Amino acid sequence: MSSSAFLLLDPEPINTIGVNVLEPLLKTQGLTVTTGTDISEVPEGTRLLFIETSSTDPWGKLKEQLVNLRIKCDIVLFNLDENPELANRALLSGIRGVFYTTDNADVLMKGIRLLLEDQLWYRRDIMCNALNRMLQFNKDALHKLTDGDIEPVKLTKREKAIISLMSKGSKNKEIAEDLSISPHTVKTHLYSAFRKTKCRNRIELLSWAQQNIPDEIR
Repeated sequence: MSSSAFLLLDPEPINTIGVNVLEPLLKTQGLTVTTGTDISEVPEGTRLLFIETSSTDPWGKLKEQLVNLRIKCDIVLFNLDENPELANRALLSGIRGVFYTTDNADVLMKGIRLLLEDQLWYRRDIMCNALNRMLQFNKDALHKLTDGDIEPVKLTKREKAIISLMSKGSKNKEIAEDLSISPHTVKTHLYSAFRKTKCRNRIELLSWAQQNIPDEIR
């Protein structure tokens, strides 16, 4: 397994936590650490990509960076302000964890160790929020099922295959490679599944699939 990390630093960082604190902590865990300010500098074989959040339009900047990411790796945000909405978006988008500007070295180290064990690193309130959204979706789905006859949702074999791979933690690029299609085609099928199931995001779609087609996504 790859044992390297890359710190994608903001050109105008609000502090030096990346280089002065995060980099040394990563090295204590046996990781080879490199840094840069351009997403194109991230080398093949990187296991953890730490992206420093921008002080202006952080979500827009993050989306721009991820569009240009050409390798497979786990993504973590750091130097995040107290921004619950951004953290929620990150969790629902498959980002593995977030570190805040207020996190001390002990918190950073605990998070790094869990990330290296392939676990998520989010504050409890963020995880609870995501879980509540999923539970609310299940409640709404149950209400619809008991509110008269509903025309069954019909997903295509390809849509079911994509949901099955997604349920195993595969990202769009990995799904595209497994199914020999383009990442754009994966997105097209996902949008179709969202529309048919009236799901708003991946968590809701996976919850819907577990409730409605559990045998077909195993």
